[in-house]
Amino acid sequence: MAEATIKIAGMSCQHCVASVGKAITSVKGVEKIDVSIGSAYIVYDESKANLKEIEAAIEKEGYKVIK
Repeated sequence: MAEATIKIAGMSCQHCVASVGKAITSVKGVEKIDVSIGSAYIVYDESKANLKEIEAAIEKEGYKVIK
C-alpha cells in the first residue's frame, strides 16, 4: 500500500469535499480516503492505481491539484 497527501485548489465547501471524495473513490485500488477542504489523504494499492490516475480524477471534477 502507498499513501499520499494531495493539495487541492478550488475547494470551498462540503459539496466540494464530497465531489472530490467521489472522484477519488471511483479510481480502482483506492483503499482509504480522508478529504477536507484543500487536501486529500489517500491510501491506495500501487498494483491497481497510481497517483497520476487519482490526480486526473480530481482534475476531471474541476479542481486543481497543487504540486
